[in-house]
Amino acid sequence: MRDSFSEVYICLGSDKTLRLKYMTPSNVKRARFGRIMEDLDTMAGLICFRHNENIIRSQCVAFVTALVDRIEMHNCNLAVDEDIKLSGQVSWVGRTSLDIKMKVEQMKQGSWEHILDTRYLMVARDPVAGKGLPVNPLVIESAAEQAEFAQGEANQAKRRQEAEQSLFKTVPSDAERALIHHMFLQTIDPKAGTFKRIKPPGTIFMEETKLKNIILCHHEERNLYGKIFGGYLMRQAFELAWTNAFMYCRSLPEIETVDDIVFKQPVEIGSVLFLSSQTVYTQENKMLVYVHAEVVDPIKDIHISTNTFYFVFKAPLLEKVKPVIPKTYAEAMIYLNGKRHYEG
Repeated sequence: MRDSFSEVYICLGSDKTLRLKYMTPSNVKRARFGRIMEDLDTMAGLICFRHNENIIRSQCVAFVTALVDRIEMHNCNLAVDEDIKLSGQVSWVGRTSLDIKMKVEQMKQGSWEHILDTRYLMVARDPVAGKGLPVNPLVIESAAEQAEFAQGEANQAKRRQEAEQSLFKTVPSDAERALIHHMFLQTIDPKAGTFKRIKPPGTIFMEETKLKNIILCHHEERNLYGKIFGGYLMRQAFELAWTNAFMYCRSLPEIETVDDIVFKQPVEIGSVLFLSSQTVYTQENKMLVYVHAEVVDPIKDIHISTNTFYFVFKAPLLEKVKPVIPKTYAEAMIYLNGKRHYEG
C-alpha cells in the first residue's frame, strides 16, 4: 500500500504568478477551491500510475475517475499566499478499480494544517476497446493498512446499498412521505378549500433556485486520453454551485462538504455541455446544491447525462437561510434525495 504514496506541493508562498491562477475574485486572500479539485483529480491519476507501473510498461491503460466518494472539509480558509501539500495513496483495490485516499494540507505559521480528506474511486480501462483492465493487488503490511482496506470494502458495500434504496427504484419511507405531505400542506390555503398553491412566508420554491451554464468543450481541457479532463468538469460544476448558493442566501457561502460526484459518461472534445444547478435542500444556515451535467447534440436533439454533483455550502454570516420548498412530486423526490445526501 505504501509504495503508491505520493505527495506534491503547490508553491503559492513563493510563486506570485501562480497565485493569480488560484485567487478567488470575492476574496483575494482566499484560494479557489475549484482549482484544488482539479489538482486532486490529477493527483489521483498520478497515484494510479505509481501503483500500476509494471502494467503500464506492457500495455496501454487509461485511469479514469468513476466517483468522488466525499470531500470532508476541516478548514475552508485556504490562503492564496501559503504553500499547499497534496498527499495520498491507494487504500483499496478491486479487480479493475482503485480507491485513492488523499488529504490536503496548508503551511500556516510554520506547520502543516489539515484542510480536507477525500476518497476517489478510479477505474482502469483499455482506451481502445473500452473494457476494464485488471490492476495490481495490494499487499497489506500493518493493522492500520488493514483498517484502510476494510474501510474501502465498507464504502463499496454502502454504495451498493444506496443504489438499491434509490428513489428511482423504491418508494420513499413512511417518514419521508409524511414530511413531503406536511410540506405540501404548508403550500395550500385551508380556508380556500382548493389545492391552489401558495408560497409560505419566508420560503423559496425550488423551481426559483435554478441556475444554468453552457460550455463548449475545447482541446485545451483534454486529458491524456483525448477526453475532457474530469477535474475541469468538477471545477466548472463547483463554481456554478457556489454562485447558486451565493444568489440563494445573498451572503458569501463557504464549501463544507462535497458528496458523491459521479462520472457516468466521458465528455468528448467539441461537446456542448449543459450544467444545471439547483438548491434542493436547506438546514439552518446550510444549503445543498445539486448540479447535473449533460452533453447535448443540437442536430439530433439528444441529451446524454454525464455527471451528477452534490455540494453542501454554509452561510457563516447568517443564522439561518430561507427554507426551500418543493412544489411538484418530481421536486419532492429531488428534495428527499438531497436530504439523504446531506444526512449521509
